[in-house]
Amino acid sequence: MALVQEILGNVKKSATGEYIMSSKPEENTVPATIENLRLESDYTPFDTEARELSAPHAVIIDGIRGEACVGTLGTYSERISITLDDEHPELGKEFMTKYFIFTEPGVVTWGYDGKGFRIDKITD
Repeated sequence: MALVQEILGNVKKSATGEYIMSSKPEENTVPATIENLRLESDYTPFDTEARELSAPHAVIIDGIRGEACVGTLGTYSERISITLDDEHPELGKEFMTKYFIFTEPGVVTWGYDGKGFRIDKITD
């Protein structure tokens, strides 16, 4: 019975309605937003002094642990960048796009086809 509860505790429903099993137990999280995923140190080609990018934030996307950030990342426009520990069915292991919107805290829609995902920022 404990094994069943542990497995069910790691199952999350994605923004697209699919059920995905997390490889890690539940962690302390808050719904991600543009504000809490922004890089502390970012830069664009317009900056006159060289800066180093700050580290991305620990996140869980549709039950998969990884890192994500929002920023220009040395480019001319803002984007979301994601690197996951395990393969995501739509995003793969690495994903970046400037065509995204947080429709509500923790829910991102991206691209032109209405695809989306659930993203939570790990707080511990």
